[in-house]
Parts: sequence; C-alpha cells; structure tokens
Amino acid sequence: MNKHSKQKPAYTSSVSAKSIIGSFAAVIVFVAFIVFFIWALLAEPKTPATSDEVWRVIESQEYVPQDYTSGYHNADNSFKQSLIRCVGLEKDDIFFQFFEFNNKYSAIDIYGQAYQKITQRYNSWQKTEISHHNKNYSLYFLDSMGKYNVAIHVGNTAVYAYCDSENMNEIDSILDKIDYLTSGNNKEKSE
Repeated sequence: MNKHSKQKPAYTSSVSAKSIIGSFAAVIVFVAFIVFFIWALLAEPKTPATSDEVWRVIESQEYVPQDYTSGYHNADNSFKQSLIRCVGLEKDDIFFQFFEFNNKYSAIDIYGQAYQKITQRYNSWQKTEISHHNKNYSLYFLDSMGKYNVAIHVGNTAVYAYCDSENMNEIDSILDKIDYLTSGNNKEKSE
C-alpha cells in the first residue's frame, strides 16, 4: 500500500459521558431556578400584626404591656417620622419589643440592627439557629450561650426580643399568637 491509499476511519458521532452529564446538570440547575422563581412569586406573604393586637396578646399572657413609642421618638428624630408605635414588655430576664412603622424599610432596618446585635454578641459554635426569609418577612432565632434571641420583620413591623434560654416559651407563645413564630401565613386559616 502506498502512503496515499490509507483509508481514513469512518466518522463516528459518539457523545461523551462528560457532555451528557454536563447537559443534564445544566437542565437540573435551570429547572431548579424556575421552580424557585415560581415558588418565590407564589409564596404567600405574612399578614403583619398591629400594635393593638400585640398589646392584647401580652395582656392575655398575664404580662403588663408597656408603650415605648415616646422614648424612641425622643431618642431619635427619624423615629418621629416613621414609628407609629412600639409596645412590649420587660420582666425579669424577658425583653420583648414590637415595632409598627409607616413603611417596610424602617422595619427591615430595625430587623437588621437586631440581627447584627444578636449575631455579634451571642454567636458561638454551640448554638441552635433558625433563619427563614420570604416574600415580606424574615425570621431569625438564635439560642446560644444560655440566651434566646429573636429578630423578625413582617411587612411594616419588627420584633426584637431576648430572654434566658429556659424562658424561650414565654416569647414563643406571644409570637405564636400573632403568627410570627413560623414561616407562612396561618392567620386567615385559624381565624
């Protein structure tokens, strides 16, 4: 055989396993993105509680509610413009404040300040931490170093609360009654 008469191998269209896996992974990522996007669009927002509702719940838990509004108005001029009312309680180790604003941005700001204060002061390697964010709310719970801390914002409202870990049920009971303890919105379903 001469050098020009060598036969060329026939063209084969074999697809490599790497390209199949890569394509499959791309499809999975795309589908996951679409599912997450649709879930975010259809996620049910939480219904914000009112300061009057929280006041009644605090009383029903046999605590004496307090109105902190004027203290915040006097301390910071920006609160005069945005804070409608702040109610809560302080008893022994239990501290609970509920903020109602005329806009969601002030509530998100208070949530961010509370979250930062909690994570800087009580973040340790031994902890129980729950964080959930959705359409119009963020829930953050941290049980660490013997302290239970809560930062929440729902719409135009925010909560900052803390207590000794053994009294977490006291705070959780108030949050449960205003439907701020869990993700989702159960108010219409339970009323």
